[in-house]
Order: sequence, then C-alpha cells, then structure tokens
Amino acid sequence: MNRFKAVLFILLAIAVSKGLCQQKEANTPITFKNQFLERKFTITDGCFYTSGYKNLLTGNDYSRGGSEEFYFTVNKQGVSRPADNTAFDYVRNTLTRIGVVQQLAVFLKGKAGSIAENIDLEVVYDLYDDFPVVRKQLIVSNRTNQSIAIADLDVERLNLVPLSSQYTDIYSNYGTHLTWRPYKGDHQDAAIYVYNTFKKEGFILGNEAPSVLKRTEVYTHDDRISIGLTKLKDNYPFKKWIAPNETFKSPKTFICLVKAEKWQDAFEGHFADFIRTGLGVKLFEKDTIPFLFYNTWFPFRTNLSDTLIRKVADGLSGTGTDILIIDDGWQADRGDWETDKKKFPSGLKPVCDYIIQKGMRPGLWMGLATVDENSKVYREHPEWAIRDKNGKPTYLHTNGSRGLYTMSMGSGYYDYILNRIKTLVKENNLAYIKLDFAVANSAYVLDYEKKGDYSTEAKLYPDRESSFYSIYERTLKLFDELHTAFPGLLIDCTYEVWGEYYLNDFALIEHADYDWLTNYEANPPEGPINIRQMSYDRARVIPAATNLIGNQQMYSGTDEEIRKHYKYTYLSLASTKPLLVGDPRTLTDASKKWYLKWNDWFKMMDDKYQFTRFTQTSDVFERATMTNWDGCYKFNKDKQGGVLFFYRNGSLEKQRTFAVPFAKQDANYKLYCPEDGKVFGKFTGKELLEKGITIKIPTTYTAKVLGIEKVD
Repeated sequence: MNRFKAVLFILLAIAVSKGLCQQKEANTPITFKNQFLERKFTITDGCFYTSGYKNLLTGNDYSRGGSEEFYFTVNKQGVSRPADNTAFDYVRNTLTRIGVVQQLAVFLKGKAGSIAENIDLEVVYDLYDDFPVVRKQLIVSNRTNQSIAIADLDVERLNLVPLSSQYTDIYSNYGTHLTWRPYKGDHQDAAIYVYNTFKKEGFILGNEAPSVLKRTEVYTHDDRISIGLTKLKDNYPFKKWIAPNETFKSPKTFICLVKAEKWQDAFEGHFADFIRTGLGVKLFEKDTIPFLFYNTWFPFRTNLSDTLIRKVADGLSGTGTDILIIDDGWQADRGDWETDKKKFPSGLKPVCDYIIQKGMRPGLWMGLATVDENSKVYREHPEWAIRDKNGKPTYLHTNGSRGLYTMSMGSGYYDYILNRIKTLVKENNLAYIKLDFAVANSAYVLDYEKKGDYSTEAKLYPDRESSFYSIYERTLKLFDELHTAFPGLLIDCTYEVWGEYYLNDFALIEHADYDWLTNYEANPPEGPINIRQMSYDRARVIPAATNLIGNQQMYSGTDEEIRKHYKYTYLSLASTKPLLVGDPRTLTDASKKWYLKWNDWFKMMDDKYQFTRFTQTSDVFERATMTNWDGCYKFNKDKQGGVLFFYRNGSLEKQRTFAVPFAKQDANYKLYCPEDGKVFGKFTGKELLEKGITIKIPTTYTAKVLGIEKVD
C-alpha cells in the first residue's frame, strides 16, 4: 500500500510538473502570446532569435529580419545571436507560469573554441496576462576557471519598427521631448516611446538599469532598437566581472506595445497600469502610504536641538502631518553617525518618542557614503575610501574634500553602514530614512575623470570601469536588506545618491520607496509652479508618489507671500507628493485646522481610491507656467473615483473648460468640493467626454480640487 502511494505520488508530481513546465525541442518554433501581443522565436540549426513581434491591438507585425536578440562582450570580444551563430548553441527552453506571468527561459551554451566557451546563458522572458508587455533578463554563468569581464551589454537587441521608421516620432526624457531618429538615450531615459504618427501605434522601451548606466538606442543602426547598459567607451562605463562558478543577472528591460490616438495617452494606458501593478514599485507594496511629510531643513538648516524638535512637533500637532523628518544637524560627525550630545543630551530616542506621542512618525537624514576624515570609521578603515586617479582618498560629492571622503559601497564599508542604519532605525523607531550624497557619481562635478573609484584595494571590483555598477548594485542590495529587516520602513534615495539632477528611474523605485528629486526654495507662486513642472516632467514614466520635491514652506514665519499663498502651495504639492518645510511654531489655529481637514480628506480618498498612485494629464493639461492654467487628474479607472486638480496661475481667464477623457460613456458621476462638501455637479460619462467641465477660479494663483465618484 505504501509502495502504491509512493508510485502514485511520483506520477502526480510528473503530471503537475508537465502542466507547469513545457519543454520544447530544438528546431521547434516558440510562440509567446497573450491577448495583446504575439512574439515568435525561431530555433534552427542551433540558432535562436525573434522572428515575429505582432501588436495584436492593431494586427501589425513590427519585426524585421536579422535580429540579434542580445549582445555583450566577454573580455572585450563580442557575442550575440546573429544568423551565423558563432558564440552560443541553443540547448533547450522551458515555459512556465508564475501567477499572472508566463515565463519563457531559453538556455544557451557557449560554443567550444569561441570566446563564450564554458559560459552558460539563460535568456528569460516574462509575458504578463493583463499587459502588452514582454520583460527580459539575461543570466550569465561563468563555468571557466578564471574571472570574465562582461561589458557593452544589450539585454534586448531587435530589429523592430512600427510599420515605417520614416513616419516615426520618438518621445524621450521621460516622455517630455519630441525627437527624431536615430536617437541614443541616456540616464534620463527610463522609457522611450517610438510612435507611428499616421497609424497611431508603436511601442515603449523600458530600461531598468540603475542611474547613469542606462543606454537605449533607437535606429542608430538601421532598424535596430537596443536596451541595455552603457559601453566601456562611455563616460559612465558598465563592466561586470564574474568569478568562476558565479552568476550575473542583468537588469531587466521591457517592451510595451501601444495603440493610442494621441501620443500622450500611450503613457496613461497599459504602460501606466504595468508600472503601477506589474513592475514592482516598492512603495506600492505598502499597505498604507503616509500622505504629508514635514522636513526641518528649512529654515533651521543644521541648527537643530532636542528643544527645537519638540517645539516643531508641538507646532505640527493637529495638522494631520504623518512624518516629521529630522534633517542634517543631529549628528556629531559624518561617518560614525552618533548623536550630537550638545544638541541632544539624551540622544535621539526621547525626541523621536515625543514625535510619536504627538501623532506622527519620526524620520531621519544621513549621508550614505560620506565620512569625516576624523571619524572613527575612516581612521580605522582608510582602505574603504574611494580614491582618485592619483591614488588619494576623494570626496565624489563636490569638488574639494573639505575634510570629507566618500566610502565605497563595494567594500567592507557596506556592512558597517548597513548595521549603523539598522541600529538607528531600531533604537529610534524610525518610519523613514533619507540617504544622501554621492556614492559613485556626483550631480555637481562635471569632470568625468573625477567619477568612480580608481582604487581596487579591499574592493569587490578590480578596476575603475567596474566600480560604477558594483557600487550601484550594492546600494540597491542595501535597500533590499533594510526592507527585509524593517518591512514598513520608507527609504528615500536622493537624486544626489543616484548621481544626477532630477534623476529617478525604475531601478530606484523597485528597491527604495522615494527619490528626493530636487529642491525649489522660491517663494510662491513661483515655487509651487516649479514643483508642478517637475512632476509633470516625470510623472508620465515615474509615479509622482515616489518623488519628493522640496522646499516649499507651510503657513509659517512672517513672509506675507508665503502666508498669502499657503493654500495654493499645499494643494500644489497634494497633486504630486506633499512635502513641506517652514517654521511650524508660527502656525495659527485656523491654518492648523485647514491642514487637518484637507489631510484627513486626502487620506480618506487614498484609502478608498488609491488616487496618489495615478497621474493623468493626456493632452488636456499644459505644463504649468506663470501665466496659464494647468492641472492633473488622479483617477482610479478600476474603482471609478479619485481627485481632480485645477490651477489658475497668472492667466487672465477666470474660467476654463476641461475634457475628462477617462470617463465611461454609459456611467454617471458626481463631482464635489471637499472644502465645503457641496456637490459641484452630476454628469454622465458622455457629457464629461464630449463637453467636459467648466472650472471657475476668480483669483490668480489659486487651486481648485474636486472629488469625483461614479454613482448609480
């Protein structure tokens, strides 16, 4: 009986495994398909390549002959999958299902006598049931007896044209710039849209490589598109050393097929849905997301103390603020990250406990890789420091060290700083950590020779070229380890850590929660407009909820412009991500009640509709200027509700009519004003689509916010 059960168990296991994993033999075509797309692969004479790429939304095949599938160099010699098949032999493939994803894994083996000999390659494709998206990754395993160097990596390398390259527009720089072929994208190109203007279709190329190491090319070589990492000859080179019997997993890429009457809508359809729910945005994995942040940096700068922070907390109490961030100035030095006992005699914990008592959660700023030359960590481990081309310890963040150095995340410093952050988070019950300053590349230093690490002593990398990827890879690993230790912790990786002004990308938001994207300190109305401009410039590709933008003041101080426009300032930030500075000790009771009312309403709407995860502008709203109207919709199409934002800037027009293109034609909607609870109007979807809504704002530099809900 037991033997019978054992045999039955084995047979069932075999049956289940066959159901989950289908293995195809060589010379058998593979069709990878869902309701939106069909990608065909040909396997012949040991050669494997894409031979068809059909947009089922339109019925058109974009593939062109001669696709190489991928490309990289091994010890500076190129390998790819062209028809002559000089580097790899096809071995096998498996097709499995992981939830809502079909995964195709193609296994290749380096040819005997070639540069790829004893190198195994797995090419992995993910096809999502609900999106016209194929995601791709290369997994390289070194079976040789010595380290190999991978460079010039194209994860995706296809001949792909939306019918005609002659009638193709290219939208680059987060979907804000119209350009023309050929185009070579860089670190500001997390996604590039290739759009046939006559046929109203095309594709978006997504690059998940980190920071300045992204490279995406469109038709720089005939009909070829390539998505991958920078070349060795580029200013920020990618290079990865793989030790014997080790495996390297490349950053992922993706291609999203599109059918859209207006190019703007391509970023607000399946693409936006995939980014929000399929990509793996770390912030969106949280059960709840805090709404309003306050930061001490302005006007207090580094002049902090226990007494001051308590008074700031008192001032913020009753406003609905969620996170109070203690910025630069709490520490005795940079590197050891011990509390300044003169400013905080009892340490940080009592003041963090006080913040919690006042109904908020504490956050803390610190430099990730910056240390003082007199810090204990530097004195004990100078070998962990990044060094310049002359072999001297250097400070990557700015020109001139000023007694500061940058430590390498690709050294033993990694374990040190990870444990130091963990201790600070645990001891002080931190909800948020802001990590700052350059780790591999500076947003401020323009000399490319002053970037990366020229030292290999006590480092994971043997040369400067490989230092860039190693440092960024380890930085992302640190974020992952912090999230594992503290699942609820919010991690802010600033643009200074990430290496360029205004830089955010998929790699960052897949591992950290926020990117402090930039700062605008101009008084309103200019400052809030600057922030809405930056959000407009990024939100087509990167969810606005992941971008923190300083430094606009709440109702505080004595500046009349700040007090006059505090509502306009707050409601401007509410359409992006509310982050305020200023002196809360001067808040009036009336302003506190106003903030509380709005914060409570926005949080209620986010609980109900998750509106902060959406941003729609289509071609309805312009980029904000000092003299126009602008706005955005943050509407959950699945739940049919959200928030509408309208801004009259310096425009002479007191009213404007705006289309509402996301409405369902046969549905009914209620629009209402949350400030007074009055119904703004009831509309059919047909009316919203065809007639729109007329918004009246009597005075300049004023915002109007409406709730919208589908009703029976």
